[in-house]
Amino acid sequence: MTDQPSIEELLDRAVTAINRGDRATADALAGQVLAVDRSNSDAEGLLDSPADGGEIRRLTILFADLVDSTALSTRIEPEVYRTVVGHYRDQVLRIVDRYEGHVGSTKGDGLLAVFGHPTAHEDDARRAVQAGLDITREVVQLSEKVRRRFGFDIAVRVGVHRGLVYLDIAQDDVYGLGANLAARMCSLADPDAVAVSAAIEHLVRDDYELEERPAALVKGVDEPVAHFRVIGERDTSAGVRGPLIGREAEVARLRDAWAGAGAGELGPAGLAVCGEGGIGKSRLVESVVELAQRDKAPVLRLFGSPFHTHVGLRPVRRLLERRCGIKRNSDAATTLQKLTTELNSVGLDTNRVVPLLAPVLGLTPESGYRLATANATRLYQQIAEAVRDYLLACVGPGPGVILFEDLHWYDEDTVEVLEALLRATRTRTRWC
Repeated sequence: MTDQPSIEELLDRAVTAINRGDRATADALAGQVLAVDRSNSDAEGLLDSPADGGEIRRLTILFADLVDSTALSTRIEPEVYRTVVGHYRDQVLRIVDRYEGHVGSTKGDGLLAVFGHPTAHEDDARRAVQAGLDITREVVQLSEKVRRRFGFDIAVRVGVHRGLVYLDIAQDDVYGLGANLAARMCSLADPDAVAVSAAIEHLVRDDYELEERPAALVKGVDEPVAHFRVIGERDTSAGVRGPLIGREAEVARLRDAWAGAGAGELGPAGLAVCGEGGIGKSRLVESVVELAQRDKAPVLRLFGSPFHTHVGLRPVRRLLERRCGIKRNSDAATTLQKLTTELNSVGLDTNRVVPLLAPVLGLTPESGYRLATANATRLYQQIAEAVRDYLLACVGPGPGVILFEDLHWYDEDTVEVLEALLRATRTRTRWC
């Protein structure tokens, strides 16, 4: 028995059919969707679309808009407003381009970006959501600069939706219900936050932590619209359970290595689990975690991300944020205070280490710490040493596990930290 096509597959086929002029097939496929999901707006849109409506696509749409920009424009000098909005637009354009989206329309202070045209990716929904998170984070940083220079704050809302749109290539624009719903998602977002539709939630819920919000009525839609707030990227593993089949030799080696770590007789400083996707690497790694948890030993996890391969020490930053309890909306002063508290808790000299790890969290000396004085090469070495010292301090004097997951997505700086850590642990009972 063959698997039944998903709603996503049926809709994509229907769009392909209607764009090649096969209206009958498109209507039939849309009808199959509505038989399963009677309120599917994309299927309804396909049935209602005119025969000469131009090219129809299912795209991921991001809409970003400054909060209360009209009121702001009446309170400040036009030249100041133009400068601030110009910097904001430059940031959005740069971030969208980073994730290979395309800004196709600017409406007032709102910017509409499409993901999936002209360049399509299998993970366009994830790219759009990540771009939205980056936009909100960088606008918060821009707002701090604006406050210091001009005395006021700015904020942004971002909405993301995937749906049916009409693509006007000549005018470099998209229109239709899909584009409108992206703008409505934007209106439902909190300041400096990203809201996504149910269509996006279905595609990214394994990659992002989402908070369901009460369905709300929006302009142009009869029924309340479901939407979700994006809390952040998921970079913590929930663990892979189940039996390990055919891995007796690998499990035995891991158990021997862990026993050696506990006895202070660790052989290799680290072990690598390599192989093609889907062969059980994650489950094998979880067996190490289970051994450590059984003995109440510490476990640290650092995660790579396909979207941050060129961001220096990004896995280290995410570890610091998790352990320190730093949120996306934490201001610089709160972030610095939480970092200081964390370093104190693991017994490190904050006067030495704070100036070295604060930049990893994106903090500048204006947030309240003393700038480390060294040339660029020496400063980089000191930061790498501080990261190493922090990881070892978190593990403590006994055996522990430090997991470097998805190493193929690590930036060069984090790889060098890993290499230094391996050198430092060859005579100790930590295990990477």
